Amino acid sequence: MKTSKSMTMALTSLLLTLPFHYALAAELDPHEHGSASLNIAIDANTIEMQFESPAVNIVGFEYTTDDDQQQLLIKQAQNNLSNFDAIFTLVGDVSCQTIQSSANWVTKHEEDSHEEDHDEETHEDGHEEGHDEESHDEEAHEDHDETPSAEHAEFIAEYQLECNQLNNLTAIDVNLFEFFPAITDLDVQIIYSAGQIKKELNVNKTLIKLAN
Repeated sequence: MKTSKSMTMALTSLLLTLPFHYALAAELDPHEHGSASLNIAIDANTIEMQFESPAVNIVGFEYTTDDDQQQLLIKQAQNNLSNFDAIFTLVGDVSCQTIQSSANWVTKHEEDSHEEDHDEETHEDGHEEGHDEESHDEEAHEDHDETPSAEHAEFIAEYQLECNQLNNLTAIDVNLFEFFPAITDLDVQIIYSAGQIKKELNVNKTLIKLAN
């Protein structure tokens, strides 16, 4: 079994080789409601994908919740996103085995809080004057971040497949819009033996054609 190292290298290479504005779009689009992104790397016998979307596109909200019904929606969404064969259809005389298929709920608020804690520790080591005033500001900021609108949770799904006769792959049909109709546009970026593909999919345009 291959590790995910090749996925990381391939997807990193994809973003590095794209023009700057496309790389920037890949960073920003997942935080826009209705928009999501899909990066795909294909080599001789491996397909690797990474899908990213704001949680609101997937479950209708983007904040951490203890509500049982909302927790169930998150779980169902993870199950759906983890089902590669339901989300994607490979077109062509190719046989693939899914090696990795996972979907995770990621809360940006938690990552930002970690960075803020680190910055606060650095500040305390070097400066004590005005600490009370700044602490008050930081507490107010933290209270603000605890509001649902500040969390910006998202779903990140990763897939890895090992395939036979992958050169026969002619297209990939993306069925995400059937499961998650709140996604209005999907920015797709692919790197493979024939070059690079950049395109935008929607509910009426779901097929990624590959030139072999």
